[in-house]
Amino acid sequence: MADIRKKIIVKGVVQGVGFRPNVYKLALENRISGWVRNDLGGVTIEAQGPASAVESFISGIRHKSPPQSRIDSLVVSGIRSAPAGPFTIKESAASAGDTMRHGVPVPIAAMIPADLGLCDDCRREMLDPRDRRYLYPFTNCTNCGPRFTIVKTLPYDRSKTTMASFKMCPACSREYHDPLDRRFHAQPNACPVCGPRVYCFERGRRVEGQKALSLAAAALKKGEIVALKSLGGFHLACDAAGAMAVARLRAAKRRPHKPLAIMVPSLAWAVRHFDISARERELLLSPPAPIVALRKLDPGSFGNAAPRLSSVGVMLPYTPLHEALFAELAARGFTGALVMTSGNRRDEPISKDETEAKEALAGIAGFFLFHDRPIHNRIDDSVTFVGAGEPRYLRMARGAVPFAVRLPFRPKAQLYCAGADLKSSFCLTRGDEAYLSQYIGDLEEEGNRDFHLETYRKMTALLGVKPRAAVADLHPDYFSSALPAKLGLKAERCQHHLAHLLSVAAENGLKPPFCGAAFDGTGYGSDGTIWGGEFLSVSGRTWRREGRLRPFRLPGGDAATLEPWRALLSMAADCGPAALARVFRLAPSASAASTVLKMASAGVNSPVSSSMGRLFDAVACAAGLGSFSTYEAQGPMELESLRGPRNRAGYEFAVSVNGALTELDWRPVLAAVLAEKDPARAARISAKFHLGLAEAAAEVLAGMARRHGVKDVILCGGVFQNRVLLEWTSDLLSARGFRPLANRLSPVNDGCIALGQAYFAAAGLSAAPSK
Repeated sequence: MADIRKKIIVKGVVQGVGFRPNVYKLALENRISGWVRNDLGGVTIEAQGPASAVESFISGIRHKSPPQSRIDSLVVSGIRSAPAGPFTIKESAASAGDTMRHGVPVPIAAMIPADLGLCDDCRREMLDPRDRRYLYPFTNCTNCGPRFTIVKTLPYDRSKTTMASFKMCPACSREYHDPLDRRFHAQPNACPVCGPRVYCFERGRRVEGQKALSLAAAALKKGEIVALKSLGGFHLACDAAGAMAVARLRAAKRRPHKPLAIMVPSLAWAVRHFDISARERELLLSPPAPIVALRKLDPGSFGNAAPRLSSVGVMLPYTPLHEALFAELAARGFTGALVMTSGNRRDEPISKDETEAKEALAGIAGFFLFHDRPIHNRIDDSVTFVGAGEPRYLRMARGAVPFAVRLPFRPKAQLYCAGADLKSSFCLTRGDEAYLSQYIGDLEEEGNRDFHLETYRKMTALLGVKPRAAVADLHPDYFSSALPAKLGLKAERCQHHLAHLLSVAAENGLKPPFCGAAFDGTGYGSDGTIWGGEFLSVSGRTWRREGRLRPFRLPGGDAATLEPWRALLSMAADCGPAALARVFRLAPSASAASTVLKMASAGVNSPVSSSMGRLFDAVACAAGLGSFSTYEAQGPMELESLRGPRNRAGYEFAVSVNGALTELDWRPVLAAVLAEKDPARAARISAKFHLGLAEAAAEVLAGMARRHGVKDVILCGGVFQNRVLLEWTSDLLSARGFRPLANRLSPVNDGCIALGQAYFAAAGLSAAPSK
């Protein structure tokens, strides 16, 4: 029987993840001739052999791909047979001539690979004193190591990364060119002979390699703060148990109470200190290696890192540099955890090179550990938690970006979606793919504005897109709202909480109708007030606000976010004289309380709000958790940490209809909270408040879902970072026969807004809500 020849075009995450070596092995197994190569579209293969062998080969590509790859499409076409020969791996198609089809340029469609945490094989090698890579801080293979942080252009080849200047030694070159070696075409492949090196300065003299690592470990052991160049930028590290070192770090970063992430030596160490579920264990050990919020076994532990909270953000050593550093620490008898936080001053971009670090971190760190592998794309650590049985993002960055969500609609033009101002990220579309950028930070900070534009330039180049249209938030004063015009683009406007809802719809491929709750801090409403406790539905190309939290005044506007006593005082005034009397003492002074009450009564600098986040602030303040916050959601996070088992009954919200809107009335809840008196009241308030809100939300949502004839119900907005509320509301909806959906592929907070904006434009939704 004559041989057949097939062309196979594979798109998805198929570069930088060992895909071509896997294809080569499948070709050998099936005795196939032909070739495979990377190109700007992904991977192209020509395979020739008996029909049964070719079909077995294609089946292997579909079902036996490397674990970090993802096939989004595989297109097979018949072509003319050629002389048989050995199967080869061709050089990547990188020139203009190689990327033309029928005289037309091939558009870039390849997916940029994300950075991968240290794999078990490389970890074993670098911890083996007999291995040539013993404690080498840049050990990697096709299953791990830098990708996005070092790539400049596609296709993903060494010459197009920041490793281009490091010429491989003969031993590394043999590995790199051997299709059966796991380092075949591992673009960052290196060893101590030919690769990057760590270095520091001792008394003005440059010290490299193991000696530099040794000095860094000694500095940490002595209680110093070390600035450490990591994968996507600098970390600031110190002994997590060292109260004085952590206090100095907090003072320097102006973070007196905000939780700090820690890095622990091993999973076994983590198991001894945290309550780790199977999903959390899986997350910790996964190739993206994110920070995972874990519950403490001892509620009083890790107070330096996460004061008054029941959980801590924990990560394992995800680079060989971290692993080598812990090995040096162990040799000095240090067996604890390290605070490992972003190497920046408060709210600024993470530093990515020696010059930036010396300028930004001087006066914070007492010791600097550098390395000479350049970082092209700066990126912070991803932060996750497991809620309602699924991993969810608090911050989407290293290991998670770049990643494309496939929209259920194809935009008419390539889009730039500017996102929001807080926890900013943006979104670019390519066909029906929506790419979120890495976490950028709050755009109130000028450095983050520059970072946003820097990342925009790099990602448009990498993806090969040139946006022709834009979407921005409805808020007229957001910096992000002005960005499209700065880039020469005309923008549609998408309401903030609708974007939250649509981000979940995008992740799940939902088409209208659907409905859900958007519980958030603040967002500009289509009526000019501040929204944040919303029940929304989408039908056809229109959307509707079907319900809300009862509105209240926010005396001082944004000041109420960090001074929750303001909102509490304003709300208590609506609950009667007895409630107001109990709250009056929580203000810093009687005169301040009187002023705030007058402001609220007259509507002076006291915008109307339906914010669920501010309700949480007020309840936390009423529960005795403080009248001031030093970081966003401090009171609500501490309130969540206090909750005990689920009560039989929660506080009851009054549910009424105000015009066309269903309204959740918080007044009976706040009155009940203020009536609680005994010393254990805070824990009881927490449990009853969370359950009462979950019950009220589930009841309203169930009614909406029945009216729209849908089973899927969306829970979105930053308030659902609260895993207790997410889990209890999800349970109550499931018990009623509905399927609760929340963000999984994009952050639960405002980091998802840009994805929702992309859905908004792609679906052609109206900007204004229907009446």
